[in-house]
This record gives sequence, structure tokens and C-alpha cells, in this order.
Amino acid sequence: MDSKDDNSNIAQLIRQAQLGNQQSMSDLAQLAEGRLFAYIYRLTLNHDLSQDLLQETLLKMVESLKDLKYTDRFWGWLFRTAMGEVQHHFRNRKKRHMIQISSFSKQRLSEYISQDCDDGLNYTIRRELSDAIFQAMTKLKLMYRNVLVLRCFEQMSYAEIAGTLGCKELRARVLCFRARHLLKKQMSRRGYGREMLLAALGLFGLMTAPAKAASAASTVTAASLNVGCAATFIGAAGSEIGIALMTAITALSLTLSVEKSILILAFLCYVSICFIVVLYAR
Repeated sequence: MDSKDDNSNIAQLIRQAQLGNQQSMSDLAQLAEGRLFAYIYRLTLNHDLSQDLLQETLLKMVESLKDLKYTDRFWGWLFRTAMGEVQHHFRNRKKRHMIQISSFSKQRLSEYISQDCDDGLNYTIRRELSDAIFQAMTKLKLMYRNVLVLRCFEQMSYAEIAGTLGCKELRARVLCFRARHLLKKQMSRRGYGREMLLAALGLFGLMTAPAKAASAASTVTAASLNVGCAATFIGAAGSEIGIALMTAITALSLTLSVEKSILILAFLCYVSICFIVVLYAR
């Protein structure tokens, strides 16, 4: 079944379920289960916890489906519901920044690494790279991990991500830029350059795709991490280098005459643009 047929089937199930058809509701929950689990699992990196949050999210879906006005926004609505459950869990346990890879996940990771996989990587590289990307993902804030999952693995457009997060599209692009930047930083600390980022994300997607949701694994492309010039400029301005540069510009302009300040500001702005262009090209 292609994506259009799948979307049409989901829309039909939603409409029937909203009218009180219990079989349609059951079929919809079964259809959504695999993809939804993959999404939650990639946020929590904990198999047992993901199973619990999956059931809670499906229950919320059953209770609130009548409030969904547009069937084409089903997945964004469902992911937003799931994200709320994930946030609620960590908020209650004060572990928002303490993501732990469960023993089940480690076992599954070990099993995947030992298989003959068509990913172009030998055993040693696959083992080291998979461990590095898992550890790097745990270091990201939930918000950044969420936007990467939505963009890279759910293949949502920035407009769709913005709708899911309840923000402007530019904000979604900036979040993705910062998530990519921080993930690169974490990977570099583990000895991997930016050229390995796509391979690492692709490996992460394969390892976190449940057996019942093999289609949830997807090839991560460079285009999926392209956020546009405006988002790159704003995101870079919020980075350590960007903040230092803007601080230096401000401090320098306060010590000079108006004419010299304008000239120096113009020059530094040119340097800033060059910095942004280089960063964007990366």
C-alpha cells in the first residue's frame, strides 16, 4: 500500500471512529501502534518505558479523537500527544535530563551490531558508531531529540513540525539547526567528524525501528538537515561563537566615534555573514 492509499485508509478509519465505530477505532490504534512506538522509543531510548507510554498515548487517542478536526493532521496530533506523555513522565520523576538506555535496548543494540547488515559498515565501525550516536542522543535535550526524530525519521516538513510543536516554521528550522549543531558537537567529542553524522543517524534509525515497524527506519539525507539561510543565521547567532562575536561588536562600537563605529560594524557584519555562509555550507 502506497502512502496515498495509507493516508486515505487512516482518514476513513478516523471518520468512522469519530462516529462511534469501535472496530474502526481498534483498527486505527493497531495501524498507528508501530510507528508511534518507534517515535516514543527514539525519545526515551527505553523499551519498557516506551511500551507503557505507548499504551497511555493510545488511550488518550481513543478519548480525544473526537476533537481532531482535520484528518490530515492525525500524525502530528498523535505525536504531540505522545510528546506530552513523555514530558509528563520525566517531569514527574525529575529526570528530564537523565535519559538512560535500558538493558533491553542495549541487548537489542548488541544483536543488531552482530548481524550481517547492508549498511556499508564493518562490525567494528558499526559497533563504535552505534554506541557513539546512542550516547550522543542521550545528551541532547528532549526538545532537540524530538525535532530530529520528526525531521529525520518521520520525514515531516518544517511546516508540519511547526504544527506539531505549536510554533512558527522559522522556529522549527532554528530548533533543527541547533539540534544538528549540538549533535555534531557530541559526536566530535567521541572522535567523529561531520561526515559521519548522516551515517550515524541512519544507523540510529535502523536500530530503533521495532520489528513490527520496519518501515519506521528511513534513510537520512543531507536535505533533511538543511534548514535554510535565515534559520542558520539565527541559530548561529545563538551559538557560543555567535554570542561572542555579537558581544565583541557591541563592546567595540561603544568605544569609538560614530563614523568609525559604522565602518567597523559594517566590516564585522561582513565577517559575520561569511561565517554564517561557511557554517551553512557545512
